[in-house]
Amino acid sequence: MTINNVTPPPGRVSELQKRPDAHAARVYDYFIGGENGLEADRAAGAWIHMQAPDLLAAMQANRAFLSRAVRWLARQGVDQFIDIGSGFPVSPNTHEIALSAAPSGSVVYCDLDPAVGQRTRALIADKEGAAFVLGDIRSPEELLAQPAVRALINSGRPVACVLAAVLHFVPESADPAGITAVLREALPRGSYLVVSHIAGDIPWSDRNDEETLSRAFEDMYPRTREQVADFFGDFEFVAPGVVPATQWHPAEEITEAEAGLAIYGGVARKL
Repeated sequence: MTINNVTPPPGRVSELQKRPDAHAARVYDYFIGGENGLEADRAAGAWIHMQAPDLLAAMQANRAFLSRAVRWLARQGVDQFIDIGSGFPVSPNTHEIALSAAPSGSVVYCDLDPAVGQRTRALIADKEGAAFVLGDIRSPEELLAQPAVRALINSGRPVACVLAAVLHFVPESADPAGITAVLREALPRGSYLVVSHIAGDIPWSDRNDEETLSRAFEDMYPRTREQVADFFGDFEFVAPGVVPATQWHPAEEITEAEAGLAIYGGVARKL
């Protein structure tokens, strides 16, 4: 497995620092090779890239995990997806993978950022079976009440609910366990839950500046493998369970460094 490099834009190191006007979704977009960010987002991303390269690698590993999970689910015959906290679209997107396998399927994206909605709607404007709804994962009942989401859940057929790199932005005070319980309860039998999450119990290598990681995590809440596994409730795990994301059904051989990146991924099925 090769993790693509993102080349920082030119500039003095002092200028490539965390910016108060940087936006988490756009910085993540920069990490995975997107072009939706502003100058502040690119500067913040480049600063993190230089000071904590494993964080950038973890975000790229998350994106690769998402693609593998969607492909695996499509091979199981799942053709309905709800991608919550989808972020800015960067190819290959969930709908591109899912609908190529099942052209009659449906994909609903959900994000709380209107800018994400604008970009996503423009991308899927001519895509039959793809939709975007504005919603906040912290209000799962309201999200589930959206007509496009309700139509999938009420179909009685399996749905894949994707929570990729979103729960680590939800503090304990917002009850992430309760949020995932509401989502699990709403899904029809045979549905799947997909989760990826920054790890709180995998050490970062010494090539990463601790202060930079601390600043990058100011709005993140890393969790242990056990805590991430708890989000799946009584769903049955797809082997190998919750593991570092690079180790979940890798498409090719991975290096020792890639195997130890501090982000978990897992998929489980509602029985």
